[in-house]
Amino acid sequence: MNILRAIHFFAILFLGFVVFAASPEEFLHEQKMIRVYVDSAPGFGHQSAGVSVMRRLRDLGFKGEFEVVYQPSVASKIQKIYPGFPEGISGQVHYVDIVTYMESVSHNRVAKVPLAISGADDGFGDKFKNISQSEKYLRLQPLGWGEVGLYSDNLTVLKALKDMPLANFPSNSSEEFLKAVPAMNDLSADMKYFVQRFADSTKTHFSFPIYGVGTQMFAPQRMYFYAKAVKAAALKMDKSKAIVVPVVSPFNAQEMDTMSKVFGKKSGFESSNATELKHQKQMHLLTPQEFSQANLKPGNVYFVFVGSVPQTVFNFFYEKATLPVWVAGKNAMSFAVTKGKPYFNTVDDYYLPGKETLSPATVKVIDKAQTSFSEGYQKFMNQTELAAVSQYIQAAATPDSELSNYFKNLGAKMSANDRVLEGLRYIVQSPSIPACSKVFQ
Repeated sequence: MNILRAIHFFAILFLGFVVFAASPEEFLHEQKMIRVYVDSAPGFGHQSAGVSVMRRLRDLGFKGEFEVVYQPSVASKIQKIYPGFPEGISGQVHYVDIVTYMESVSHNRVAKVPLAISGADDGFGDKFKNISQSEKYLRLQPLGWGEVGLYSDNLTVLKALKDMPLANFPSNSSEEFLKAVPAMNDLSADMKYFVQRFADSTKTHFSFPIYGVGTQMFAPQRMYFYAKAVKAAALKMDKSKAIVVPVVSPFNAQEMDTMSKVFGKKSGFESSNATELKHQKQMHLLTPQEFSQANLKPGNVYFVFVGSVPQTVFNFFYEKATLPVWVAGKNAMSFAVTKGKPYFNTVDDYYLPGKETLSPATVKVIDKAQTSFSEGYQKFMNQTELAAVSQYIQAAATPDSELSNYFKNLGAKMSANDRVLEGLRYIVQSPSIPACSKVFQ
C-alpha cells in the first residue's frame, strides 16, 4: 500500500497531476461552523460588511453555525443589525467578544475550524490571523477598501479580486420581500406598516435613501441643500410626483432639534426670503408612523427617519430608488454600484471605472455635481452648486441617457461575481499537492 501511495505522490510531483477540492458550495455544505470577525468603526460599515459576508455564505449553501467574534465597542451596533444578539440563535449563530475569545485562545479552549472570515477591518484583521484558530482565514474588504488576503501557512494576496464587490445578492421582487416583512421580529409594527406604505409610494413617486449622515457634522444643512436640488430636478422630470426619502441613520434628540431648526420647523434658522420659506414648507421631517398617515403632495420632499434597519430592509430601500442614492463609505457604495444605482458619497469616495470613455459633456456633469455635493451646502449663495447637482440627478434618472446607461451597465458587470465567492473558489479549487506525510500515512 505504501508503494502505491509513493507512486501517487511522485506522479503528482513529476507529471503535473493536480488535486482539486470541491466547489465553494460543496465546501460550505460540509462546514459545521465558520468563525466571523467583526471589527470596530465609527459608522456601521464594518458591521454591515460582516452581515453581508454571512448572508452570502448562507446563499451559497452554508447550513452550519456562525461564531461571531466582535469588538465590544460595537456591541450596540451589532445588536441593531445582527440576528439574535447577544444571546444568539441555537444552531445558527452565537457571539463572543474579542476579550473573552482571546482569553479562551490563551487557555486552548477554542476549537480549530476549517474557515475563518472577515468582511472589513482597519488593520486588526491582520492580527486576527494569529488567533483565528482556523486552517484558512479569508480577510475580505469592500470594493476599493483594500486587497483580499488569504492566510494559511503564508499570506496570499488575491489580486484578481481587486475590482469585485464584497458580496452580491439576488434582488427579490417587491412581492416576495413584502410577504416576508410580517415575520421580521426585529421590526416594530410601525416600521412594518411604513415599509408597506413606502413600497406602495414608490409606484407613483420618486424615492432615494440617505445613509451614513448621522455621525457627520452639518448633516441637516447638507440634507436641506440636497432637498432643494432634488426638488428642482423632480419638477422638470415629473411635477406630479412627491419625493420619499428613508433616512437610514440614527439621530438623537439634540440632533433632531438642530434638524428641525435648519428645516424651519422650529425657530432658530428662519428663512430669509419667500423662496426659502416655500422650500421649507415643502420639506417634511417625519417618523415612520407620521409618514404612514401623510397625504403625499406633488413636489414635496418627505424625509422619514427610520434609523438603523435590518440589512434586507436597507437593501430594499436602495433597490427601489428611482433617484441617485446617498452612501457613506465603500461598503454601501459597493452595494449601490452592483445594483446599477447612481449615487453620491458623503465621504467623497467614488468608484467609476471607465468614466474616461464617457462624452466630455457627461464627465463634466459628474465632476461638477460631485464637487457641488461636497461643498454647496457650505455656501450662502449656492445657485451654481444647486444647478450642478440638479442636472446630475436629472441625467442619472432619465432612462437611456448616457449617464443612466453607464450605471446600468456597470451594475450588470459588477453583479456577475464577488469577493466572497471567488475567495472561496480560490481556497477549494487551487491546485494542491499533498504533503509527503499525508501520502505515506
